[in-house]
Amino acid sequence: MQQLLALPRLLRLPNLAIVLLSQWLPYWYILRPAILRAGGIPILTERTFSLIAAATALISLAGYVINDYFDREIDAINRPHRVVVGRYIPSGIVLLIYLGLVTLVHLIVLRVYFLLPEPKSFWPLIVFPVVSFFLFLYAWQMKCTPLMGNILVSLMCGAVPAIPLFPEDRALWLASFRTPEAIHQATGLVWLYATFAFATNLLREQVKDLEDFQGDAACGCNTLAVIKGLRFAKKPAAFLGLFVSVLIGLLLFFWSQTGAPDWQIGAGAFLLLTPALIATALVFAASSKRQFTWASACIKLIMLAGLFLLLRSWPDDPLAAIQLAFR
Repeated sequence: MQQLLALPRLLRLPNLAIVLLSQWLPYWYILRPAILRAGGIPILTERTFSLIAAATALISLAGYVINDYFDREIDAINRPHRVVVGRYIPSGIVLLIYLGLVTLVHLIVLRVYFLLPEPKSFWPLIVFPVVSFFLFLYAWQMKCTPLMGNILVSLMCGAVPAIPLFPEDRALWLASFRTPEAIHQATGLVWLYATFAFATNLLREQVKDLEDFQGDAACGCNTLAVIKGLRFAKKPAAFLGLFVSVLIGLLLFFWSQTGAPDWQIGAGAFLLLTPALIATALVFAASSKRQFTWASACIKLIMLAGLFLLLRSWPDDPLAAIQLAFR
């Protein structure tokens, strides 16, 4: 019974929901409509997109699982009440779960490759194995490095919204001859999603290193906070928080200059800019682990709210779009 109750903690369902949304929203509400409005034919069908989204979610889950496996001693100090690996689920079983997930992802990717129309592209056979390797490398070695681990895992998060650009490359190129400005705006917005995911996740990773300082130091995990101390490590994290706040401020200004509705600008100020400033202030002035935890919660709010607020328009019937995407 305890194993079943602990399983949701291992699966990280809220995180997986964010991963799925960060790929689904840009494709179905931005990229695909732009291709269709230009008279083009999207390469991805409902089936192939669903398989790509499933592979993305599963490879993310595999990354969480293997990270929990390698972090079990650190987590026993930092968050003992949430430890799953070795406490409720044996380490060997966790490794088998990881191997099973990775195998399943590569089988799905192989299926996607065969379902894609001619001319064939090898992108799925390259992208997902590379992401799988880097996520394992992060959990095994790179997590306990001053900055490279944070950057690496943030790049993987930033790649999620951009993955559909690979299969739709030809469709976007053809559509750009008819409506170049619309296609340019659509691809630019997808890359904005990718940049937003990278920047906010990098900030969260740095704050998390500060939050987990005690366990990292005890287990010899050489993060920046362990090597240089909390007082020094707070500075780049606070600077990054300020940088993210400035970017959000510029985004709100851009919205105001391009006719965005007032509710979107107001929601952006309340759900994006305000939490970013609060997180920055908390990191700069933090003197306890709880304050870093509060800052991390603010960043999670930014990540979730940004998924919806970055959309410049919604379909007339969102429910129909959801049904179409997952039928």
